[in-house]
Amino acid sequence: MKYGLLLVSAAIALGLAVQSQAAMDTPVASKEDATYTVEDMSIYWLRNLGKDALISFFQAMVVYQEGVKQGLKPTTQEISDFVAKEMGQDVYDSFKQLYSERAVQQMIDYTIVGRKYEKWARDKIRAEQNITVTEKEASDYFLKNIDQFHLPEGVYLSLISVDNTNQADAVLKRLKGGESFNDVAAEVNMDPQMRAQRGEIGVYRKGDGLPEPLEKAAFALKDGQYSDVIKGQNYHIVYCHKHYPEVSPSFDEVKEQLMSDLVEAKIDPFYQKQLGDLWDREMPKFKILAELFRPAEEASPAAAPAAAPAPAPARVK
Repeated sequence: MKYGLLLVSAAIALGLAVQSQAAMDTPVASKEDATYTVEDMSIYWLRNLGKDALISFFQAMVVYQEGVKQGLKPTTQEISDFVAKEMGQDVYDSFKQLYSERAVQQMIDYTIVGRKYEKWARDKIRAEQNITVTEKEASDYFLKNIDQFHLPEGVYLSLISVDNTNQADAVLKRLKGGESFNDVAAEVNMDPQMRAQRGEIGVYRKGDGLPEPLEKAAFALKDGQYSDVIKGQNYHIVYCHKHYPEVSPSFDEVKEQLMSDLVEAKIDPFYQKQLGDLWDREMPKFKILAELFRPAEEASPAAAPAAAPAPAPARVK
């Protein structure tokens, strides 16, 4: 199961797992004389996502339960690493302010177990099916797709993004005062994940999709330099750790990674079938208790509306 799907499903699970009405009444935002709570937000998303959300949730729970059966519960260290390096401590603390600590821990469990299950299942398939890739297969693939292996010039970057020009100017003042770029990034980045990563966004090659103003500024920097403020949708300052030259690697240079990638590609159809078989076996065992999510043919006659229902709102993309 892909990480993104797990996070969406786990977030749904998190909302459904909340027991305390006090938690549901937690304010999220206000506007003039109106206040909006966790419950207001939850019911909006449930109404728009409906049965699709429930199916996604069931799929995540099936994978989680199967992972637990295989002894894949996360260790204390794995949980700590996830909070520190991926979620971010401030996001974790904010979730606990909105939801119960038990619900937040469940979300983390679902996410980590889902990842571990995929790795466990794929390793098992590889062994059982004796999936291998020969050097000749890899070489043939390399020669047929050689353009894919050309790497343009690249830079290893960190980024600070803030809401407004005053914040950006304050950041520049701190940097000019000698503070570490990554220390400042860990404190002021508007995105929680970027704060957790201390602003590091890794290596970008020309044409990798970095917005043009950022790419232009990044490649103009020398190693160890940061840019002026770059105005986009927000305000950005980019830092260049290191430049990487344009390269066209030989087969020997990419052979090991390429052979690994080709093995994973051979595993994919087996894994997708295993996942589908698991869902086919386990999904029918769920008994849907809330009529909101029950198929129409299962709904009780008393629950049927007296008049035709209003059209459903447009699906949120």
